[in-house]
Amino acid sequence: MTTGQLPRRVPAPRPTADQRRRVALLLETADVLAERARRTDDRVQAQVLLRRSAQRRAQAATLATGRPAPAPDSRRQVAPG
Repeated sequence: MTTGQLPRRVPAPRPTADQRRRVALLLETADVLAERARRTDDRVQAQVLLRRSAQRRAQAATLATGRPAPAPDSRRQVAPG
């Protein structure tokens, strides 16, 4: 196969402006949650806040690659009303 016949690489999807804004919001939220975890004296609350912060960072990393972010955790039930 000659150079002119090499298959072209498919470009990776680029994040849209909306996705970039969401990445920024997720990272800012992660920072706020981590700061709240540092300020609290409650160990359990600190663990929850740090876990939520890590989730936001993971969502931001996924979204930054151009893939859709995973849906929020469905275990949390919201009462109708």
